[in-house]
Amino acid sequence: MFGKDIYWYGVQAVSLLESGKLHSPDHSPVFHIVALLFRIFGVSDETLVVFQILTAAWLTISIFLSRFLMMEAQKGFGIFSLGIPSILVFVLGFLYPKQSWALGFLILSVGFSFPIPTITSLFSRTTPPPTSSSSSYFLFTSLHRFQLRRITSVFFFIFAFWFHPMVALLGFGVLVLYQIPEKFYPVILFVTFLLPFLFPEDPNGRFYSDNYIFPITAAFALAGIGILWDWAFLVFGKSEPKFYRMRRALAFFGFLLLFPIFHFADIQYRILLSLILLTQIFSHWNVFQIMVWTVSTGLWIFTMFTNPYSFRYSYEQMWIPGESMASVPNNGLLIAHHGFCEYYHFQFRKDCLSFEPDTKAISELPQGTEIYRAVYGIRYDNLLASRDENKIPFFSSIQPLGEYQLVLEKDWKLYRSWLEKRNSKLLQVAKSWKNPYKERPDFIKRKHKNGL
Repeated sequence: MFGKDIYWYGVQAVSLLESGKLHSPDHSPVFHIVALLFRIFGVSDETLVVFQILTAAWLTISIFLSRFLMMEAQKGFGIFSLGIPSILVFVLGFLYPKQSWALGFLILSVGFSFPIPTITSLFSRTTPPPTSSSSSYFLFTSLHRFQLRRITSVFFFIFAFWFHPMVALLGFGVLVLYQIPEKFYPVILFVTFLLPFLFPEDPNGRFYSDNYIFPITAAFALAGIGILWDWAFLVFGKSEPKFYRMRRALAFFGFLLLFPIFHFADIQYRILLSLILLTQIFSHWNVFQIMVWTVSTGLWIFTMFTNPYSFRYSYEQMWIPGESMASVPNNGLLIAHHGFCEYYHFQFRKDCLSFEPDTKAISELPQGTEIYRAVYGIRYDNLLASRDENKIPFFSSIQPLGEYQLVLEKDWKLYRSWLEKRNSKLLQVAKSWKNPYKERPDFIKRKHKNGL
């Protein structure tokens, strides 16, 4: 299985089928699509793959249709002008399905609305109405067709917002940049440079100061050199003259992502992928574009083979430890890293949390059960040999399960405090994504209350 969030879609869809509501509140209808596929094909990993393929197909169709809408009046238009879909269709479709469905609707919204008028053009002088009846009829039908396309564009934009508000806000941001003359870009660049210093240093928020790492470096760490190649052509690439203004808006937006505007791992990387894919509908497909596509595809495939865990977790190593953990009678809640939690919850229908247990999690714990921790990245021997100042073992029980060790959460907290006092090298592993140590941030808690 490719995708670091794919089993979460399975968890949400199974909850819909079994209880009629989502496991975690969410207004997006994308989980209903997964639930429908489960009804048709059954609940399985294979059905999730079908969903991913369907998502990639949806993105491909939306790009082709949007390009067709913008080029239908072009002389010499042929099927070749539609081009070949970027490999990001599969990257986004398999890694971020919810975002991809919204992005498909946004792409169609752009296709139906193009050419998009600028604010200044709305107040410019227009040509006088034609005098002949034939010309008047042509003007009426053209205007009627123009209005239908605008209405259709708004319809698709609303769907994009419904599936994923972030994608709709991205589209709105591009539209704003499209309306702003280029002479104001330096001012926007300066303000963007200052933004990271104005954000609060509070990781509990969705937006916070995270300027310790250069975003494009983080993108390279996440996806390899392919993302650098695509980013370069997003910023410095060219298009046909009629697409120039929109292409410049997308390029400038891509350039702004050099700065840590958002917490990168959470938002900015996904925005960058979306911008690159949006650019595809404005690319002039020719021999040079084929070369760019070929190199991009090769670089992404190279990264997938050399560093596959950038795109997936080692799911094949999770079944045996997951099955053993699920069979522990008093295991009321498991704390584990994000990927294991979603896999474990989907495969074994047991509660799992990829955060430090908070008041809400503890209050929902079934009576007579305990909170367990799936420790990842620390050997069984290290845990077994650990003792406090009185030579008393920290762990009352340790169950070795390959790369994972199952311990009680209360014992784990004592052990982690001991590592902090000793400033142990193992603390880097004990307080990392491998072993969650932070509570659910405030924006996730708000989502559980109102679904946003």
